[in-house]
Formats: sequence, C-alpha cells, structure tokens
Amino acid sequence: MLYRVVMQGHTLGGADVAVVKQHFVRVTGLPAGVAEELFGGMPQVIKRQLSQTDAERIAATLRAIGAAAIVERELVGTEEETSEGIRVVAAPLNAGPPTVIPGSVALPVGTPVLSWHARLLRTMRANLPLVIGGAALVVGAILLFPVADELVRNLRHDPAPVPVAPKRTPAPDPAPSAPVMNATLLHGPWRCVDQRTGASTYWSYGEDGALIFHGDVLSDRPPPPAIAASAPTGWKLDGQRLFHTFAQRAPDTYTVSDLSLARLRYGNERGLDIQCRRP
Repeated sequence: MLYRVVMQGHTLGGADVAVVKQHFVRVTGLPAGVAEELFGGMPQVIKRQLSQTDAERIAATLRAIGAAAIVERELVGTEEETSEGIRVVAAPLNAGPPTVIPGSVALPVGTPVLSWHARLLRTMRANLPLVIGGAALVVGAILLFPVADELVRNLRHDPAPVPVAPKRTPAPDPAPSAPVMNATLLHGPWRCVDQRTGASTYWSYGEDGALIFHGDVLSDRPPPPAIAASAPTGWKLDGQRLFHTFAQRAPDTYTVSDLSLARLRYGNERGLDIQCRRP
C-alpha cells in the first residue's frame, strides 16, 4: 500500500506564515513561488507513491518547521500538475487514516468570526469579578485616605526614636538561571556534524522520547547491528541539559547552546561539539 504527503495550505498553531515559508524554501529547495501556492489555503499533494515510513518522515520534517501536513493513503482520482511538479488534488482528500496533529486542521466552514468589539465584550464579561474587585479596592483606598493621613500627621508630632540598624554587606546578585529550551523544537529528523572530525550522522527525536539512530544515511534501513547496539535509544531535555539514554547503562549528558526549528547545537566538557541542521 502506498501513501502520499498532503500540505493543508496553512501553518500550525498560529505560526507566522512568512517565517514558515522561509523555512520551507530552505528545507525543500523549492522556489518561493511554490511556497506561496502551497500556503494559499488549498490542500495540495507534494509527494506521492511513498511507503508509510517515508511519508511520515517527510510530514514530520514539514511539521517541525511549522507547516500543516498530513499523510494519506493513495487514491485514484483526477489531479492537476503544476510546472513545479506539485499535484493539486481533485479527488476526495482525507481518505485516511491520515496523520493529524493539533493545529493542522483548518476551522470548519461556517465557524463565526467575532469582531473586535464582540471579543472585547466577551473578555470583559469573563473578567468581570476582577474588574469589580479592583474598583472596590480603589473606592476603599479613597475612603480610608483621610483617616490614614490624620494618623500620619499625629505620628509626625511625636516621632519615636528609630534604632539604627548595623550596616550589612549587600548579598551578591543571584546567578542568572539557565534558559529553558522548548523540547518540541527537537521533534523530527536531524543531520548532525561532529565539529572535530567532520563526520555526519542522522538522528530522529520522537515525540514519545524515542531516539532513532539512522547512521550516515537518512533511510528506513537500520544501521549495522554493531553500531546500533551502542547507540542511545531515548532522549530527554531538562533546561539546557540534553540526555541520551541507553537500555544497559547510564545516560550521556550534553549542554544545549542553540535550539530552534532548524538549528541544534550541543556539546560536553570533554570538548565534544555537535552542530545539527534539518535534512
């Protein structure tokens, strides 16, 4: 059974369309005009006649840069092919079972869009208790001000001696806390290069915490057993600390210095420096 990858025509989770288009052109190598067509709101097939694993891998890369993409079983239907090789689907989509993630499905037709004043009224109604409480505090402060002012005047006539506290050395400023990295930016495939040796390897960080080592070629075939046996099988991100976990020994710990949709860099105190890009 063969599968296809379908772009939904929009971004995920309200991501900025211009930024996602730039990432799409950089990752796929397609012209900017193709990116404009693919994010125009119409579902379009960008890759077909694939195995399920290859289709899922391509869709995961597109989702990692913020594009809404799903995987569907191939159907026989009428399609129109553009000059860039992108096929516009005329047959029914969502022939399933598609791969759907939160934010990848557009709003249903007929969903009402509230005007700005309607949204403002809804927000005010939702926060009405806070507004009333704040107004009560202001009124109470105005009513109590004369009493407080009189009390201050009486205290000024007969000031009590104020003990002088000994001087204390100010405490040093606390060390800045480490930045918190967004673990979801790690999801999907990476091409990682060892800056000391120049060797490159491919890895996939799963949403479920699984870590897949592909070797020096990104494919569905497993690496040689001798290499796969020593490779980590899981991952975890805690602040700037990245853990590669193993089934039979303690995890390897690295420090992440850069993490975005398209870049990953980490290393350790032994001089290891790994820089990764999306394949």
